[in-house]
Amino acid sequence: MLIGKITKGTRERLMVTLVENGKGSKSIDCRIYNVLQEGELSPTPAGVTVSPEQIDALVDLLREAEKKAKEKA
Repeated sequence: MLIGKITKGTRERLMVTLVENGKGSKSIDCRIYNVLQEGELSPTPAGVTVSPEQIDALVDLLREAEKKAKEKA
């Protein structure tokens, strides 16, 4: 299930999807997709899949990275 996407130029999208494995558990997949000539999206190996229990830790790390990126040198 698509949750959302971020456009990275004309040829790439960062897609966030909710995926379910065969055992009924769910994971969140953040993956780069290439935009093909026909407009079709093709997943790349570049991405990460995390469990719902790991999301808070991932968000905390992203917020920390955001703070550091915004700091003046």
